[in-house]
Amino acid sequence: MRENRVMRQQRFVLTLLSICNLCSVSALAADGNELIGIGAVQKGTAGAGVAAPQDAMWILLNPASIIALERRVDVSAEFLDLYRGAEPKGFPLIVNPTAFELADHGTIFVPSVALVWPLKVGTIGFGLLGTQGNNADFDRSRTTWPFSRGNDRRSDLQVARLPISYAYQFDNGWTIGGSIMPLITAFRTDSLTLQLRPTEGNYKREIGFGIGVQLAVYKEWERLSFGATWRSRQFVEQYKLYEEPIRWNLDLPEVIQAGFAWKVTDKLQLLADYKFQHWSKLKQFHNPTIMGGLGWNDQNICKVGAIYRANDKWTFRTGYSRGNPAVDEQHIFANIITPAIAEDHFTFGFTRKLTKNSDFHFAWTHTFPENRVDDGTGDIFSKLGKGSRVQYEEDAYTFQYTYKF
Repeated sequence: MRENRVMRQQRFVLTLLSICNLCSVSALAADGNELIGIGAVQKGTAGAGVAAPQDAMWILLNPASIIALERRVDVSAEFLDLYRGAEPKGFPLIVNPTAFELADHGTIFVPSVALVWPLKVGTIGFGLLGTQGNNADFDRSRTTWPFSRGNDRRSDLQVARLPISYAYQFDNGWTIGGSIMPLITAFRTDSLTLQLRPTEGNYKREIGFGIGVQLAVYKEWERLSFGATWRSRQFVEQYKLYEEPIRWNLDLPEVIQAGFAWKVTDKLQLLADYKFQHWSKLKQFHNPTIMGGLGWNDQNICKVGAIYRANDKWTFRTGYSRGNPAVDEQHIFANIITPAIAEDHFTFGFTRKLTKNSDFHFAWTHTFPENRVDDGTGDIFSKLGKGSRVQYEEDAYTFQYTYKF
């Protein structure tokens, strides 16, 4: 009986890992390596709306704001059409002179699901959300054969979050909320170590577990509302297969987002958010390449959006997000297989009410093409890879179904 119980527990863990792996995302058209929004409703306003809750996916954007939602479940399916290009250049004894122009083009499927349930006191929420990642899979190495031996061309990080949220409203109308946020990551790479030899992990997928917390506030007046959230650094366990290329844990950054929503009329609502991603506190992402890091910078991101409720059946959304990329021109060669260079996003979406209790949502997100070149003014890897170029472009199509009960 004890063996059967252990086997059932093992099957449960394996099933959960499989679901979370499916719900994770390998995308770069994002705030750093995080999607600009979760679900079609959030994507419709480019991730703006920390002060304007609209569906259960807000358990991640602002867990305090779910106090304004009815009991509901939201299921989202996103398809990302990605193009990543690269052209390694520089010192020919290190940089592969036969790599020429590299290209990686493919489609990635990202599902998410979230539930909000009002209680007699407060509101709770749960979710399984694909939120962020890095991905590149080129067919040729960025470095020469004596070092790469055909490797040094692929990297894949996937993250799924499982927030458990609660919101409580005071008599004065202010609401506080918070989340405990377990997460599951999957990582693999064949990049070189600092000793210029292939990693022993050899592109085998390794699962890691992590945890973080989130605190938030929300307040709504007659026409204006305010929201703000702080998401802690999410601590992730070390990957045993990749102790050489990954010198520090691949923790995820602290995030702060705050904004206002203004109901201009009964039909039109305008949104404005500011988001900060604190990469400089993470050694693996921020430290110089010569020390084993990636050289990523903090990000300041501005988001604006508009919601127009045409009638009882149709609602339309649009948004724009702009922020400095995590990777600058001094770290292009080092980030050829982790090119977090996206900067500008335009989105459009709509909601069609199906029945009294159900809605269908759609959003299109366009990430404007980016083409960046290493200027050679960084550390030794920048100097060796001076002139290396990376490209990125993406279109995403998100479908979502809501059921209220």
